[in-house]
Amino acid sequence: MEELYLLKKITSILDDKQGEDIVAFKISEVSSLADYILICTANSEVHGRALADYLSENLKKEGVKFLAVEGKENSRWICMDYGEVIVHIMTSKEREFYHLESIWGACDKLKPEFLGVS
Repeated sequence: MEELYLLKKITSILDDKQGEDIVAFKISEVSSLADYILICTANSEVHGRALADYLSENLKKEGVKFLAVEGKENSRWICMDYGEVIVHIMTSKEREFYHLESIWGACDKLKPEFLGVS
């Protein structure tokens, strides 16, 4: 699956399940980890698990499986590696504390409208 399509699909799925403050950065020019990093806020640990499960189930229907997942046990910060796109689902407390946006802030931030969310 083409990486930009995958990024927009992931964004749409998380938005459908009320993922909050979804942002993405194009990191391919500064990192070999992935092409994009996506960060999404869950309103609770239960919501975080639900977002991760919903994302996994919907992408699996399209033949896309994650390469690795971390943090699903405690759900305050779940990281899902889809190869070209790495997804971080975090509670607001974790997101505020770790502030991943500051790490990737020099990279191109994709506008919500471009990702298909408001």
